[in-house]
Amino acid sequence: MDGQIELFENNNPLLGRSAVTNPAFLPQKGLHISLNTRTHFSPGGAQLFNVFDSKKTAEESIRDWFKDSSLNFKNIELDQELNLLEIGIRSRRSYIHMSSKIVARTDLNLDKDLFGLFFLGNLDSNYYNKTAKVDLSGTQFQLQSEHRMSYGRRIGSKLYIGASAKVIHGLARLKLNNANLDVTTDTSLNSIYALQVNGDIDAISTGFQGSLLNPYDPFSYLFNIPFVNYGLAFGGGLIYRPVDFLRLSVATENQGYTEWNYFGSTHKVKVGIDEFTGFDTIGVLSFQNNRNLGQDLQDTISTWYGIYENDTFYKDNNTLLPRYNLSIEFLGLPQNRIAFIYASGMGSRSNQELWAISDQVTINKYIQLYGSYARILRPKTENVINIGFSSQFMGLQLFGQLNNVSAIINPERSANFYSGQLGIAFNFTQNFDSDGDDIPDHRDNCRNTYGVPRYRGCPKHMFRTPHIIDPKTKRLKPIRRVEERFK
Repeated sequence: MDGQIELFENNNPLLGRSAVTNPAFLPQKGLHISLNTRTHFSPGGAQLFNVFDSKKTAEESIRDWFKDSSLNFKNIELDQELNLLEIGIRSRRSYIHMSSKIVARTDLNLDKDLFGLFFLGNLDSNYYNKTAKVDLSGTQFQLQSEHRMSYGRRIGSKLYIGASAKVIHGLARLKLNNANLDVTTDTSLNSIYALQVNGDIDAISTGFQGSLLNPYDPFSYLFNIPFVNYGLAFGGGLIYRPVDFLRLSVATENQGYTEWNYFGSTHKVKVGIDEFTGFDTIGVLSFQNNRNLGQDLQDTISTWYGIYENDTFYKDNNTLLPRYNLSIEFLGLPQNRIAFIYASGMGSRSNQELWAISDQVTINKYIQLYGSYARILRPKTENVINIGFSSQFMGLQLFGQLNNVSAIINPERSANFYSGQLGIAFNFTQNFDSDGDDIPDHRDNCRNTYGVPRYRGCPKHMFRTPHIIDPKTKRLKPIRRVEERFK
């Protein structure tokens, strides 16, 4: 995922996942179970506005797009993360968070000529009697599971510390080191679709049963080889409140490594499709007793390639790219949390460096809104706007986030990525904290003012006029000196 998702979770009291960004942070809820999914997509060298121009017909736009040598389908990224289970347990001074998730990462290097043949064919002037040189080298796919546990604790009324540990288990990986194909086709009226393909593919894989065509059953794979293709990572965090209305937060994660060292296989595929003009659709639709359609398909496809595979049992050790984040939060405005954040090594690929300004606005105890402006410094400079929400009622919580909003609204704006997340949580204890000072309302004498435990939730310094509950009217009333009241 990209680093914008972590911004939404930075010290967010309503999200148990905030402990992932900084294990020292203690979310509000006493016990919660949640799951969520998140997606990151980077279009690489192609943008929607490059393909379809409102001033041109669709055909004219496509033809002009193929003539532009600067546009391509290279470096396309698609990351999908599914958090299968998250559990958070909060006591008065500490917080334990556990999670398990599946992460799929895909890098695509597609050749523009492949799409040109699909739309136009060899009979078009751009491709007439030409063989398209299709290069798919560098395309790769990786699937892994991650299991994480963190512990955070409050020490006194100003300091919070936390630590985390993560186990990474590699499930499958495939990389096309070299994949070059010569493709010829036509779209004449005399044939359904004539196709010729010749070339070589050199690939390497992990987690397949000796052949790309025979993957492992995931359950037997996990039970039989639980300690291979693994990784370990550690993290830690610290939060300090020098004064009542400021909070400093420092955290790091991904301090570790991964090792892929089992069932590594090399694959060399020789592709040779002399001519393919489509399957016999009449035979497919008519049920002939003397015809084995499945066998016909298998015999046809088996003539298209020759494959050589060899188990290598190699080791591939990788040091993880660590992530760091620093935030300064201003808590002096009612129902607002304004933060300045600097982070590096963010996102699932740990390749983003950015700074951001965010605001979490509590409308009421049922809904919270979020917005941020981020300046991405690496890998490519970009300004983005992100929005999010959290809605909770009777223990059920729904939260979501949409990043790079301006690029989604305006497709003619060049964008490096699109991303977002959606999740649901079940909170089994109602331990609401209106002002977010880690003191629940039923123990907070200043429930609308950010305070400290020493003064029962009221601030030590008189940045804003604190309140206490009047024993007669049961309503909040201002007090002058909190120190004298609670000494």
